[in-house]
Amino acid sequence: MTPALLVVALLVAGLVLLAIEVLVIPGVGLVGVLGGAAVLGAVALAWASLGIGYGLLALGAGVCVAGLLFWAVPRTPVGRKMVLLETQRSGRGPDARLAALAGKEGRALTPLRPAGTVEIEDRAVDVVTDGLYVEAGTPVRVASVEGNRVVVEPRKP
Repeated sequence: MTPALLVVALLVAGLVLLAIEVLVIPGVGLVGVLGGAAVLGAVALAWASLGIGYGLLALGAGVCVAGLLFWAVPRTPVGRKMVLLETQRSGRGPDARLAALAGKEGRALTPLRPAGTVEIEDRAVDVVTDGLYVEAGTPVRVASVEGNRVVVEPRKP
């Protein structure tokens, strides 16, 4: 096989492997690494055996086809499932009532390991500790509220 045919074969194989990685098995896995290695190998082989001009041609062809792949993927049915096409307007923000809990006291309904549930003012609240284990029934105090994250600490007697 001539070096030119080997370069073309490596480029085609590498780009096919990259397309499989993007369209069929998304993630950075062995197939994607092998595809990238094949494309880089084709460029290196063209550069070393055919000269700088063919090396640059192989590099340009690889970049152009990869760019075409990135342009075409969002337009395929699989690509449309992977790409957010419109803005996402829904979602929950911080609960404004949680900020009012700062400094309040309650008791642990469940063991806090470090997350669990605490009763504060007859209301069950999901909380966390700073890594401490707290038994159920232990009196606690809200140390801080950061968005939806309520941090408690055992109350000192």
